Amino acid sequence: MRIIVTLVIIFLAGLAHAEKRHAGAHVHGLNHVQIVLDGTTLEVNYEFPIAQLQEHDEHKHDEHKHDEHKHDEHKGDGNHAHLTEELKEIASIFEFVRLPDSAECVQKKINQSLRDVVIDEGASKDSGHKDVVIEASLTCGHPDKITTFDFGPAFERFDDLEKIEVEGVVGDHSLSDSLTRQRVKTPI
Repeated sequence: MRIIVTLVIIFLAGLAHAEKRHAGAHVHGLNHVQIVLDGTTLEVNYEFPIAQLQEHDEHKHDEHKHDEHKHDEHKGDGNHAHLTEELKEIASIFEFVRLPDSAECVQKKINQSLRDVVIDEGASKDSGHKDVVIEASLTCGHPDKITTFDFGPAFERFDDLEKIEVEGVVGDHSLSDSLTRQRVKTPI
């Protein structure tokens, strides 16, 4: 158990200090998820390119025919202010992943942030590319009932999502999986 707690601390510390990511790993349509389940505590970190949020935003404007607000005026917007507002509206990790109801998981905390994607071996130039990072902490009444993580909601939310890379530690087992629209669940 001490080893698992140590791994969780190292895992979360690395995520907390990673404010930038190198552009080589930045691929549109590819999302990354880190999961740690230790006892009744479940930590889920969901990361995706901000372009997905922008595409989702544009789709909403087209769908609702907002003529008074042209979505094209936001393309290339360096500070992504309108997307930051949409980011704040993400109130639950369950907008991206489903857990079995029998596990009785309740979200305790969620943080939404943007992270720069840098080029040229860590140069601090803002390339205009950013990742959205959603960090959620949950408490599960019956963690032993978590038999799968279902990322169907993420695929439903983003039309351009092609693959989700899932990594983590669940109890004393490691988790590593690649999900697509054809297979949205990862077993434990």
